[in-house]
Amino acid sequence: MTASTSPGLRWFFGVSAGLAVIAGIELFVAAADTDRFFSWTIDPPLTAAFMGAAYWAACVLLAWAACQPDWTRARTALPPVFTIALLLLTATLIHLDRFHHDLYGRFWLVVYVIVVPLLAYLIWAQMRDSGPAPPAARPMDGWLRVALCGQAAVLVVFGVLLFAAPVAMHSIWPWPLSPLTGRAIGAFLCGFGVAAAFAVRENDLERLYGSALAWAALGGLELLAVGLHADDLAASGLATALYVAFLASMLALGAYGALSNRRG
Repeated sequence: MTASTSPGLRWFFGVSAGLAVIAGIELFVAAADTDRFFSWTIDPPLTAAFMGAAYWAACVLLAWAACQPDWTRARTALPPVFTIALLLLTATLIHLDRFHHDLYGRFWLVVYVIVVPLLAYLIWAQMRDSGPAPPAARPMDGWLRVALCGQAAVLVVFGVLLFAAPVAMHSIWPWPLSPLTGRAIGAFLCGFGVAAAFAVRENDLERLYGSALAWAALGGLELLAVGLHADDLAASGLATALYVAFLASMLALGAYGALSNRRG
């Protein structure tokens, strides 16, 4: 018998999903107005839309995890969520001078200062009382694991490079980034890369259904962001084509994983 997800973690997932919805609205819907409706001014709008899409994709995974009484399933949300939160907090502390001195800026700082230690405690408390995960019930196809390994590697490599040296990435990223926005995007890339790597490690379609939905949502929403803000693209045609093709592959793999789970 598998352990149950603690009430504290399910509460955390639910509240975080709600906050992700709000952040997505501020960033994706109001991408051109972050000077008024977000914690710091983001330019160009495609950067804000990218982050908004990432928050909405994270919301899909968080909302799914909040509904899972089975710890084996709910825990699939933890590696990406903790990675993103920790890196965003780090980026915030590095660039405190870039944040607005208003309610939006203070709220962002307070949330991430609280979230990281709180989530670390909740994970520790849950794992202290939980046994090992059972064997995979429905292993993934070999080609799907290989594809996810490839996507995880790309996301983590680009995420680390953007976080470590955002300015140096100007020549290969499809649109211009500031040091803060480069690190913010790097945080999301690392988090979703960790999610893909964890999916390969788990190798179970049933417990990764929420991750598959979030993966498809991320690919689809980021493609929509590119379509809405195509004028912000500044890289060569090849770089943009590779970026769009990678997003399409995420959408395809996520949809395949979700549909495979449903058919099973």
